Amino acid sequence: MSRVRGGRGYLLIDNRASGGEKLEMATLTCSHCNTIVVLNKERSRSRSYCRSCNAYICDSPGCNAICASIEKSLEILQTNPGLPLLARGKQGELLCDPNIFNKNTF
Repeated sequence: MSRVRGGRGYLLIDNRASGGEKLEMATLTCSHCNTIVVLNKERSRSRSYCRSCNAYICDSPGCNAICASIEKSLEILQTNPGLPLLARGKQGELLCDPNIFNKNTF
C-alpha cells in the first residue's frame, strides 16, 4: 500500500500579545477543491478519503461525489485551455461536465 500523498500543513494563531492564547493545529488540503481543513483533535468520525487519487478530501458533498482532483484538472487544462474545470459551486460540486475527468476522454 502506498503512502497517502501530501497536503499536510500546520496552523499557528498567536493572540498572546492581545491577552489571548496561542493555538496550534494540524491541517490537510483537500485534493479535489484545494480547501484547507483544520483538523479537530476531538473529531470522532473518520476523514473523507478518495481512493482514486490516494488523498484526503474535505467533507463537501461535491468533493465526495467524483474524483476531480486539482492535479488532474491542471493536466487536462494543459492540453485543453479554456475548459471551466476549476469552477465549483458552494457545496464543492463541479460546474462542468464530470465526464471530462474520465481517463479515456483525453
